[in-house]
Amino acid sequence: MAQRLAGAASQYLRQHAHQLVDWFPYGDEAFEQARLRDVPVMLSIGYAACHWCHVMSHESFDDPQIAQMLNENFVAIKVDREEHPLVDDTYMMATQALTGTGGWPMTIFTLPDGRTIHAGTYYPKEPRGRTPGFSQVLQAVHEAWESRRAGLEEQAQMLADHLAELGGRQSALLTLDSTQPAHTALAAATERWIGSTKEEGGLTPAPKFPPTWALETLWHSVFTLPNTAQDAFDALSTTVEAMFLGGLHDHIDGGFARYCVDDHWAVPHFEKMLYDNAGLLSLAARSSVLASEIASHPERESAQRAQQLADLCSRSARGIISFLHEELLTETDTQRAFAASLDADSTRDGVQVEGAYYSYNRGDIAQAMGSLTAKMPEGLLRFAPIAEDPEYYCFSLARIPDASEQEVVDELLANLRKQRSSRIRPTRDEKVIAGWNGLAIEALCDAAMLLDEPSALELAASVATSLWETHWDETKNLLARVSFAGQPATGNEGTLQDYAALAVAFLSLRQATGETIWEQRASLLLERAKEFIDPATGAPRDAVEVDARISAQRSDVAAVSVLDDALPAAGALYAKALAMHAMTGMAEGSYGESQAQELETARKLSAHALALASEAATQVATALEVQVMISSAVHYLSLSSWDSSEAQRVRKLGWALGMNVKYSPELSGDAGTLKIQPCREELCQMPVEGIENLLELLQDNDDSSGE
Repeated sequence: MAQRLAGAASQYLRQHAHQLVDWFPYGDEAFEQARLRDVPVMLSIGYAACHWCHVMSHESFDDPQIAQMLNENFVAIKVDREEHPLVDDTYMMATQALTGTGGWPMTIFTLPDGRTIHAGTYYPKEPRGRTPGFSQVLQAVHEAWESRRAGLEEQAQMLADHLAELGGRQSALLTLDSTQPAHTALAAATERWIGSTKEEGGLTPAPKFPPTWALETLWHSVFTLPNTAQDAFDALSTTVEAMFLGGLHDHIDGGFARYCVDDHWAVPHFEKMLYDNAGLLSLAARSSVLASEIASHPERESAQRAQQLADLCSRSARGIISFLHEELLTETDTQRAFAASLDADSTRDGVQVEGAYYSYNRGDIAQAMGSLTAKMPEGLLRFAPIAEDPEYYCFSLARIPDASEQEVVDELLANLRKQRSSRIRPTRDEKVIAGWNGLAIEALCDAAMLLDEPSALELAASVATSLWETHWDETKNLLARVSFAGQPATGNEGTLQDYAALAVAFLSLRQATGETIWEQRASLLLERAKEFIDPATGAPRDAVEVDARISAQRSDVAAVSVLDDALPAAGALYAKALAMHAMTGMAEGSYGESQAQELETARKLSAHALALASEAATQVATALEVQVMISSAVHYLSLSSWDSSEAQRVRKLGWALGMNVKYSPELSGDAGTLKIQPCREELCQMPVEGIENLLELLQDNDDSSGE
């Protein structure tokens, strides 16, 4: 039975192959076994980097008595939430509906047809407070199955109907209409973000997750809404500084953790995910350029802070590039791509401890500090105690170092890195996820173009080529969501998010390299992505077809991801891809009916952001950014010169704000004067001279089209 998991694409499944539990992977065989044996299903849903998943595994699934209970009375299924996001989303809705909360590991009990009869998250082996022990839960569900079967089935259908209603509400959000133009909606969202920004950074209390997509959209406000530009910049800077200085950021090896457990961004939950680092790389690269643009005006009150922010973001971006290359890049004979994650746990003194690789005790700190060649400045460092790991601390910075202080900080980081080198590294989940790699490819293109990092572009193109060769089935025109060791997992087509993220990545490569092959591949992805749009409702479904269990659990209402979460909403990301494709056609002079239709579809798929901007700004940030791009007075720019310092500033500004830029030497006028011609769809305005006139034009909202 272990062989069912031993060869899985998922590290999470392989971690359980040694257990006595008769695990099945998610699929038809497992549910058919439950039907034939007339027993309920126990779904255990988690992922390889999940700390509490490991805890429950060691406590309960390694226990022979619990394994026996599971094997006798249930069919046990192990599900990697990253491999099957729709399964995870569906049963997370069920868990939240039944318990009011959710998280991982998720423990679900279902009928053989997939409808939920009981749900929870982590269960300890023995009772703890009001939480029952896992064996008690197993016994209670078994007894209910034997004695109250009809009641369980009735309860399961009530829950399925409730999830159908919730799904219908999600889809209904897409039909919300608003007559306000995009810049008015952006202003409402900006007001919300400014008002929600905490003194310590972030938009919510702890746990503190990075609001990456909201911050990217907020940069548009800084450059297009002059009335709130200063407040928007201050709010944005407060959160970016907190994230990039704090414990979320691994200053020693680069890269970022998923979230921080405290209000002050001091102590992270140590797992590192590819998608977080991709989004934060894009944010860092864009922030560096846009903050530098503000800093170029020394008369502004924010100029000094902007320059410090630009330097911090540039340094952080290069750290993420290094992390992606050194820590997450997987290389086999047939594939070169990014692994999904690094575990939170690693071994210390023979015991698995969360954050063991990343934390330091007082002796470690004293040793690292004692050999410094210069005195460490006051108030610069922060060693935050880790509540669940007494006597160990997490390193971060309390403020941005001055240029004169950076050398001694770098020396300390080198000392701390040397100490780490003798430790056991966290486990890496080697599976390759198409959409997450797409986000990383896009981010590397951003870094290459905005930070003048040609090696980042080489890495992006290399990964994109390998990913295409492994994940794209050219005979069926289908994208595999997951691969492992260079082999795509069969029967698991990519979600809409996978198609959209990879299309955005390929269009970014098209702009960055000029190679048309990337646009051709993006077009193939977008062609298949059309099938994800429900022909009856126009809603972007997460999957073209779903299995019978998911349909039963949702009472046949299609799953639709409308709101941003840790990743951008699938429909909004698809809208972004369509808009980019249309704007690429504009800049190249090939804009026609098909691209005009793509732009209109992108407008419709993101229009709900106009209605929800004031109430759910963070949740519709990506859709709102698409609306801002589409309705902008400028879709692309033509420049009279290409390599002058001012032309390079404009090219970077355009890239960071989502505008295509092309070289048009015929615009050349007086020597030394940069002429910039702003264009929208097929209409170009008179050229303006210099970047300052362009910045004024971007603030002219009366010329934008918000219908």
